[in-house]
Amino acid sequence: MGIFDLFGKDNKIKNEQHSRSEFDERVGLGNAKNAPVSVFSPTAYQDVETIIDAIKSGKNAVVHLTELKTETAKRVLDMLSGAIYALGGGVYEMGNNVFMFSPAGVEVNG
Repeated sequence: MGIFDLFGKDNKIKNEQHSRSEFDERVGLGNAKNAPVSVFSPTAYQDVETIIDAIKSGKNAVVHLTELKTETAKRVLDMLSGAIYALGGGVYEMGNNVFMFSPAGVEVNG
């Protein structure tokens, strides 16, 4: 499932639960192991500001776009992608409609 599966697919996905070590191994968290991680499930476009503030403060942000309508999810993803580009960070697709945004200086392998 790719980033573009978000567009035109059902917004609901099964939530997978993984232990922290399984998560680290699956994503390949280089030096991100010491960086705090915040998990977000935005329900409106206005929630983007909170996510960007977390990234600016040096936290990794895992964002589940499953609670949003497709058009709103596109806008949220566009805004977060622009913000992460401006902050010099990175974006990683972790699963269908689930993305990790990391601040500058945090390396994520895989």
